[in-house]
Amino acid sequence: MPNSERSASRRFDHDYGVTTHAILFLTDLDPEHVGDAGAHATHYEAVPVGDFRALISELPMEAIVTSTFVDVGAGMGRAVLLAAEYPFKQVTGIELSPGLYEVARENLERADRSRRTCRDVRLVRGDARSWSYPPGNLVVFLYNPFDGEAMRATLGSILHRRNPGTTWLLYHTPVERDIIESDPNWQLTTSSRSGLMYRHD
Repeated sequence: MPNSERSASRRFDHDYGVTTHAILFLTDLDPEHVGDAGAHATHYEAVPVGDFRALISELPMEAIVTSTFVDVGAGMGRAVLLAAEYPFKQVTGIELSPGLYEVARENLERADRSRRTCRDVRLVRGDARSWSYPPGNLVVFLYNPFDGEAMRATLGSILHRRNPGTTWLLYHTPVERDIIESDPNWQLTTSSRSGLMYRHD
């Protein structure tokens, strides 16, 4: 991580009164709880603040105000806290690791609520591959949370949710982009240093 990003990360934690700056492996943190899903997970590292905001800025405002935001692999909750600054209908973070989930929950409780525009902010402990994603329009954020096998399963659960609307996929560090692009219904709308954005109607 460049020094500028490391400084911005620490500044975020200081300003919000939270702890999100860390690099951890789920199988080292709580291996007895993550099970099979943990074998497919990458390490935890908080998304760079500037990159997240740059990706969100590419979304049409109509998509933001009509969508539920879901952070797949919420970790310690940084993306959830950042997403709550925007007028999403709801912001939800899903996290597999019990240890990271507890840290995220504490961060959500401690963080300055005056920064939030979205008032419906939630955390869920669960497996993104089989979680029941909410109906309607969805903005899904991925910070390289898992391998290709888990990506396929997660995309299947997202697209086969009840009463799906438009789905926007924000993908930072897009290691498994080929899996997304193997489905021609995913339209690449943005490609930048901050990541990729796809749309599925």
